[in-house]
Amino acid sequence: MSDFSELSAFTPDADILKATKEQLEKDVGIADFTFQEETYSDLPAMVSELQVFMEDLQQKNPAALMRVVNRIDLSESQYRKVKTMPGDFTENLAKASVLRAFQKVVLRKKLSE
Repeated sequence: MSDFSELSAFTPDADILKATKEQLEKDVGIADFTFQEETYSDLPAMVSELQVFMEDLQQKNPAALMRVVNRIDLSESQYRKVKTMPGDFTENLAKASVLRAFQKVVLRKKLSE
């Protein structure tokens, strides 16, 4: 996985951004998450909203947060990297989650071509 601390390095088009948002809502939706905005201008714009949700989930229902991590499909090594990175854990987890959803969307698109 690429270094998710620099999500701004990726510049997806509007369709990819929409599909990434939908993928995240599908994955994190198992814990009743939906984005507030209809569209987002870039990948980093999705992080703060997801981070707030994950922070709340971590405090109130850590087991549900782990189910979300599994649903997002972060590997064990990716999750360990998130845990050991400097900075806020939930911010790093949100960044990794956005990047993973983006990867799923891009891979699915490439496979369908």
